[in-house]
Amino acid sequence: MENDVKKTFVINGGAGRVISAVPALEKYTRLNPEKDFNVVVHGWESLYWSHPLLQNRTYGIHNKGIFEQVFKPTETVCPEPYFIHGYYNQDLSMAEAFDQEINQTNNHSDLGKPNLFISSLERNTVRSIITEAREKKKKSYSVVIQPYGSTMQIVNNRPYDKSQRSMDVDQYLELARRLSEYAVVYYFGPPELRHPQDTFSEDLKDFNPDLRMFMSLISESDYFVGCDSVGQHMARAFDKPGTILMGSTFEKNVSYPDHFNFFRKMGQEPVYNPIRFGGVDSDLIDRLNDDIMLLPVDELNQFIGFICTDLTVSD
Repeated sequence: MENDVKKTFVINGGAGRVISAVPALEKYTRLNPEKDFNVVVHGWESLYWSHPLLQNRTYGIHNKGIFEQVFKPTETVCPEPYFIHGYYNQDLSMAEAFDQEINQTNNHSDLGKPNLFISSLERNTVRSIITEAREKKKKSYSVVIQPYGSTMQIVNNRPYDKSQRSMDVDQYLELARRLSEYAVVYYFGPPELRHPQDTFSEDLKDFNPDLRMFMSLISESDYFVGCDSVGQHMARAFDKPGTILMGSTFEKNVSYPDHFNFFRKMGQEPVYNPIRFGGVDSDLIDRLNDDIMLLPVDELNQFIGFICTDLTVSD
């Protein structure tokens, strides 16, 4: 019978989607304790390392022999949150859409937060890094900032995010400068996008940081500032307070309205982009959302001032 066939869940897309799938996969194990399953991840399988339920069940898509050994003996399930009616109408979060697809349910009341795990070596390594930086700079706090989403690229010799999910580069620099007065600041992002004038955040190049190191840094830091990208999911996993600058996407879909503070540009409401549906609509909607992440000076000051205040009173 088909229902008795072992399942392989394929989680594709960005790292944030991989983390968003965790609550539904954990729920599947609770609802089906007698059933084993596999997870195949398109490039971010390390996010499931150290997870007691998922590490040994997870494979990277590029593993040799994965078709014969993993896919062929199982029933393949490819959940796609972007195609769920409740998701593209802002009635469901990414985690709830995964739950609907993986567990075939509309009851999401038993979904928890995404659980991520770091090893003692990872924890002790970043604790040492943070402690040394705090002592050197005589700061009481540490903050991780992820200013850019995965769609940031270089256009006309300047970082630019066509999808309008990333912070403006100059506004990130001002944010980092102001926060560095209170805290040790860590830039979370590709090293090639770290601005040459960014003397405010710690230079981690000697540590060759990857997603697991950034995840560990977030777990041991005091505060997170970000946009619609993977860092906010990591911060939620470790119950870290934070503020998210939102642009073209919606809090209900991609973030955690019950946990984070949110800041938006006044007077410009986002228009939902039908990601993965294809067609010309996405390009046209990008035009409607143009500059939605670029704050006027007074709003930028309000945004940064709120974060500085929240950081210093949150402990």
